[in-house]
Amino acid sequence: MDLNALTREMPEDERPQLLAHLLALGPEDRHLRFGHTLSDDGIRKYVEGIDLSRDVVFVVTDAELAVIGAAHLARKENDAELGVSVLPEHRGRGIGAALLERSAARVRNWGVRVLFMNCLVENTTMMNLARKQGMKIVVSGADAEAFVKLPRADLASYASEAVAEHLGLFDHALKSGWQALHGRFAPPTDPSKA
Repeated sequence: MDLNALTREMPEDERPQLLAHLLALGPEDRHLRFGHTLSDDGIRKYVEGIDLSRDVVFVVTDAELAVIGAAHLARKENDAELGVSVLPEHRGRGIGAALLERSAARVRNWGVRVLFMNCLVENTTMMNLARKQGMKIVVSGADAEAFVKLPRADLASYASEAVAEHLGLFDHALKSGWQALHGRFAPPTDPSKA
């Protein structure tokens, strides 16, 4: 397990961090993530529209608790759709793979058997990641759909997800503690320069 890619479930009060993450994506990355270039306002509406009572968002954060990778898993009756984003400067460190693996475990534990991702054919990074995770890819024109039929939940899938969440929460607690400690001992600001 890559300690740079510890995942945890995003709580409701961290929507602003998810929004900041998605807004930090450049036009090309937005195009690849959403299938078209989404405006800032479109991204705001997308983040506001995520139903966390049904869906789940997994995140990976940096030392300052900024979201550097996110996976939105939209649950439907017979399948779940996954969208993944990782900031360019953090790619190649296993973050996307960790988010995909964590999402697959959750889908299994929901009792849903099919996980899929829609992506553009030009999104070779996601297509390679999908292949590495055993997903089948069907191409139709400029669009590709990657999907995998998952086995039923078992003790291993429940344990895998529980361990991943505990490690992610521990990582978050350490980073939060460091942030609090750093802020407590930061040099005082000069009021005359404020």
